[in-house]
Amino acid sequence: MESHDVPGVSPEGQKMKMDAREQALIDAVATPCLVTDLEGRYLFGNGSFFQFVGYEPKFFKTRNCWQVLFGAAPDSALLPPGDGRPQERLLCRTSSGERKMVQVGTKVLCGEDGASRAVMTTLVDLSDLEEALAEVESSRIQKEAILQGFPGIIGYFNKELQAVWMNEGVRRLCADPIGRNCHQIFCHRDTPCPQSCAISQAMETGNVELSVKCSSIPAGDNDDQLYDMTAIPVRSGSGGIDGVLVMAWDVSERHQLEKQLRHSQKMEAIGTLAGGIAHDFNNVLTPIMGYSEIIRLKMRKDGYPDPVIGDYIEEILKAARRAKNLVEQILTFSRSHEKKEQLQYIHPIVKEVMKLMRVTLPATIQINQEIDEQCGLVSVDPVQIHQVLINLCTNSAHAMTGRRGTLTVKLAKAPQDEQGQDWLELSVADTGTGIEPEMLDRIFEPYFTTKEKSRGTGMGLAMVHGIITRQGGKVTVESQVGRGTTFRVFLPISQQVTPLEHIVSAAEIVRGEGRILLVDDEEQVVNVTSQMLVSLGYQVTGRTSAMEAFELFAGAHHDFDLLITDLTMPELTGIELSARFKAIRPGLPVILFTGYSEQFSKEAAVHAGVSRYCTKPFALRELSSLVHQLISRGDAGIRP
Repeated sequence: MESHDVPGVSPEGQKMKMDAREQALIDAVATPCLVTDLEGRYLFGNGSFFQFVGYEPKFFKTRNCWQVLFGAAPDSALLPPGDGRPQERLLCRTSSGERKMVQVGTKVLCGEDGASRAVMTTLVDLSDLEEALAEVESSRIQKEAILQGFPGIIGYFNKELQAVWMNEGVRRLCADPIGRNCHQIFCHRDTPCPQSCAISQAMETGNVELSVKCSSIPAGDNDDQLYDMTAIPVRSGSGGIDGVLVMAWDVSERHQLEKQLRHSQKMEAIGTLAGGIAHDFNNVLTPIMGYSEIIRLKMRKDGYPDPVIGDYIEEILKAARRAKNLVEQILTFSRSHEKKEQLQYIHPIVKEVMKLMRVTLPATIQINQEIDEQCGLVSVDPVQIHQVLINLCTNSAHAMTGRRGTLTVKLAKAPQDEQGQDWLELSVADTGTGIEPEMLDRIFEPYFTTKEKSRGTGMGLAMVHGIITRQGGKVTVESQVGRGTTFRVFLPISQQVTPLEHIVSAAEIVRGEGRILLVDDEEQVVNVTSQMLVSLGYQVTGRTSAMEAFELFAGAHHDFDLLITDLTMPELTGIELSARFKAIRPGLPVILFTGYSEQFSKEAAVHAGVSRYCTKPFALRELSSLVHQLISRGDAGIRP
C-alpha cells in the first residue's frame, strides 16, 4: 500500500510504499513511531505517536517534524544506513508545550532500488524513569546526609562481619574500613575478639544487642575511646539474617564526666564528714589548749620553779596549734567552695601548702622553698590558689614516684612586661621524668594525662589553667625528658595598696572586769572557757543549754555585759540565740564561737547583731583581746 500523498513531501518520500501489513504492524506497536523523509517531512505516524505528542496528523503537513519535536534533526538520523545506530536522549515538545525526556531511536528506510528514502523514528518516554531516578538520587542524598550527620559511627556489616558501608565517623578509627572485619575496625586486631561483642552476638542471636566497646585510637591519642554500641540484625525476605546494622557513639567524655561527678560527690561527702569531724575535733582541742594556757598562767603567777614543766606545756600548745592548722587545711581542700576573690599576699598560702606537702610527700623527695614575702598584692581566691599549688606539687611528686628527687617552690616578683604590668611568679619545679615534647601542647587539655589511669583523671592541670586564666594570669611549662619539669604561674600584681585585715592579738594577756554569759552545748568547752575568763578577771555564768541561757537572760538581762555563744547547738544556733538576746537588749555585745566556719554566714551574723566571731580552739591572748575590746569600748561592729 502506498503512503498518502502529502503536500510538501519530497518526491523520494512520495515514492515510499508501505503495504497494509507493514502499516498495520507499525500502527499496532505501543511505542510511538514516526516515519519522515530524509529531511524530516512527515510521511506516517502510528496512533501511539499522536497520542504521545498530542498533535493531529494534519499539523505536520506543512511543518518539519524534527524541528517541531526536537528543534533539530537527531544526530542519528543523519547517519548512513547500517546497524549499531546510537540512541539519543532528547527533550520532545508536545502540543501542550511540555517537554518530555525521550529516548530516540532511528532507522533509515530504503526504497526498492536500495537507496535511502525515509527515516523511522521511535520514541521511548523517559519521564517516569527520570522522575524515579531523581527520587533515587534524592533518597541517596538524604541517606548520605543522615549517615554523615549521625553523631557517631553507623555502618552495615555482612554475614562475614565485614563492613559494606560506613559513614565518615569511622575515619578516626580506620581510614579505609570497607571490606574489613569489625574486630579490625574497632579493636585493631587481626583475629576475632576473644569475647563476643554486640555485633557477633546480634548475628548469632538475631536480637538487638548492646555493649560498650573500648577502642584504641591509632592516631596516637593517649587514652582509649569508649563506644556505646548498638547492633541490629538485618533480615532478608526469607527471614534469614543478611547482616548487622551497627551504631556506635563515643562516650569517652561522658565516661570521664561521670568519673568527675563521682569524684565530686565523694569530695562533697568527705567535706561533710570533715566538717563534722572538724567541729568535734576543735571542741576537743579547745580544752587542751585552754587548760594548758591556764596551767602556764598559774605557773607564772605562782612562780613555779621547774622550767621543764613549762617547756612541756609549750610543746602541748604547739602540737594543739598544729592540729588546729591541719584541721583548717583539711577543710580548705574538702569542702564545697564558692569563688571569692580578694586582694591579698599569697605567701601565707604558699607556706601553708608547703607544710602540708612536707607531711604528705615521701621522705625520698626533698622540698626546697624560696618565698619572697614582699612580692606584691594580687586579687585571687585563696582557696583556688590552694588548689592550684596542691595540684602542681602533686603532679611533680607523681613525676618522681619510685626515685629520689627535689621539689622546689619559689615565689618572687617577675619583671615588668611591655605594658608596664608587674607580675608575681609562682614556680613549681621537680627533678622527675619530664614530659615528652609532643605532649607539652596538650597537657592543659581536659582529660589528657600522662599518668596511669589509676593515678589521675586528666583534670588537674586543666583546672589549674582555668583558675589562673580566670584570675587574669597565665601558666607556662618547661620540661626535659629525664631531667624534670617546671611550671610557672604568673599573676598580675595589683596597683592598689590595701593593708591586710587580720586579728591583731595583744602582745600580752589583757585582763578586765565584767559579767559574761557563756553558752556552749559541750560541757568541757564551757568549763575551760569559764576558767580562762575567770583567770582574766571576769565573772562567768556558763550554760550548756541555749534555751536555759535565754530564760536566764530574759529574767535578768541587765546582769550581763557580754554574751559568748557557740554557733552550732541542738536547741538554737548561736545566731538565733543572739537575735533573741538582741530583741531584749539591742546594745548587748556578742561573741560567736564556731568549730567549723563553713556553716558560718557573716551576713546572717551581722543581721543577728553578732559583734565578733572566733574559731575554736582559741588562744588565751586572743580571747582576752576580744573580750576586753567589747566590754571596755562597747564595740558592736562584727569582725573576725
